[in-house]
Amino acid sequence: MPTKRIGGFLCYFVSYDCIEPPHIHLSKGKNRHAPSAKFWLETMKLERNTGLSAGELRDARRIVKQNQALFLEMWDEYCND
Repeated sequence: MPTKRIGGFLCYFVSYDCIEPPHIHLSKGKNRHAPSAKFWLETMKLERNTGLSAGELRDARRIVKQNQALFLEMWDEYCND
């Protein structure tokens, strides 16, 4: 499972996610069972928020925006190889 820790968030996707369009999950905490959000990478739209506060969600969106190219590269390397 490709992961990257950025700004207090665990940023990840899992192998069975490769059947969906490129996206990233961001969990606030040390594991993927913590409050989290899912963003589509190509449109930068929030798909789901599970327990993040408004401030945490703003931080997560900023991280996705700033790292969109990196996340798309990680996705491509993992899902399209």
